[in-house]
Amino acid sequence: MNTPIFHAASLVIENGIAEFTHNHPASRNAMSTALRADYARMLDAVAADGSVRALILRGAGGSFCAGGDLHEMADRLSDTAEGSPAATRRRIGASAPWLRRLLELDAIVIAAVEGAAAGAGFSLALHADLVIASEDARFSMSFPRIGAVADFGAHYLLPRIVGLSAARGILLTGRTLDAREARALGIVHALHPAGQLTQAAHALAQQICRGPADALAMSKRLLNLSFDTDYATMANMEALSQAVAMAAPVHRDAVRRFVEKQAQSYDWDRDGKATGLGWRAGVTPGGR
Repeated sequence: MNTPIFHAASLVIENGIAEFTHNHPASRNAMSTALRADYARMLDAVAADGSVRALILRGAGGSFCAGGDLHEMADRLSDTAEGSPAATRRRIGASAPWLRRLLELDAIVIAAVEGAAAGAGFSLALHADLVIASEDARFSMSFPRIGAVADFGAHYLLPRIVGLSAARGILLTGRTLDAREARALGIVHALHPAGQLTQAAHALAQQICRGPADALAMSKRLLNLSFDTDYATMANMEALSQAVAMAAPVHRDAVRRFVEKQAQSYDWDRDGKATGLGWRAGVTPGGR
């Protein structure tokens, strides 16, 4: 596989886990043109590799992603062509394909949020299947502060995660949520001390890698369709997916292990206790 060149990020793939790091701390990892392009390259690399079971998204230097690059915005506003509504629509629309690829990736996506996840950075985190955060993480749909409308799929994803009323309160005010409120709303699945966040992300990814890859991928696809599909259609898709899953060797092995009273290859509760970094709702692993 040819290793892509990244300009605002870095990618490491090892043992089925891909770690993609936003790597421009000076801007608090703002969503620059370069970082957007790096995301498209990263997804190409992950798809070409074929071994990735879990993808970790994180930011270097204590911030996940502070939103759009305001310096780039200022430059565009001074350019009549680049600052036009048509150019803005094209530019924002150009990110939609890779954002959808991220959302629909068969691998389980983990956002490890430390520090700021603001604007487009908050929207980006919503594309992850599981969000873990440091206790000092902050989430804000900061678009109203600069007279802008939330983008990067925020109006689609946030109401589905927190409900319409809570989404209104977040999107229309631009207020900041601390990590505990974000967890209470269901945006964040677990909190960790800042110094343990990367370790926790890898422990979580390793647990996922022990799971049934095809079954998890099918379940993820069904979940992505759940709010846009009627009951009968979803029941039919579940039946078809189950037929495929139960014909796989991993299912046959798990049933055999159960009947023979052997330990299962994949046991989330057991593995979480073993590492000390597993999570359950309402628990702060490694924290207070």
